[in-house]
Amino acid sequence: MRAVTTPIGYVRLMASWRDVERIAASLPGARAGVATDGGPTFDIGRHHFARLRLDESNDEILQFWTQDLTTEEMLADRKDTFFLIETFKVKVSVWAWLELLDHDELLEILTESWLARRGVRDRA
Repeated sequence: MRAVTTPIGYVRLMASWRDVERIAASLPGARAGVATDGGPTFDIGRHHFARLRLDESNDEILQFWTQDLTTEEMLADRKDTFFLIETFKVKVSVWAWLELLDHDELLEILTESWLARRGVRDRA
């Protein structure tokens, strides 16, 4: 986490891909990977559960997955952080600005994504 002082003097911790790497690498069976476009990912089995994307300004965006098909409704009041929510039949792909996530939220997101992307035979 990187500490940044806001214009009115508050210190805010900003997540980065390094934080994703640290958390994701601690999850059982997770391994670093590479997306088809060459960007870094973390994978479980043959599926990405965390993927780094960059915007035009090279700001870091985290792509992750969830099985909660109501995610878009739940995150409606966080449109400044979460966007491009794609709903599929059994999972949802969500994108989030990394710098707007704190440690606890990042840990929760990565753990949930890891759980959603594990193979069916691995689920408890």
